Amino acid sequence: MDLYARAFDGVPLGQDEYVISGDEKTSIQARCRCHPTLPPGQARAMRINHEYERGGALA
Repeated sequence: MDLYARAFDGVPLGQDEYVISGDEKTSIQARCRCHPTLPPGQARAMRINHEYERGGALA
């Protein structure tokens, strides 16, 4: 928790020292939209299909 307060072993971090945090994601869900997204047209907003097919998990 000290690193969130920018301290290490009770000593504040210097101006040239940084804290980098990274989380590992094991996989993401591959999703394909059932219909292509249509660009906006004259007097029509962009059309995006909100239904999708699952394609399993990718690493």
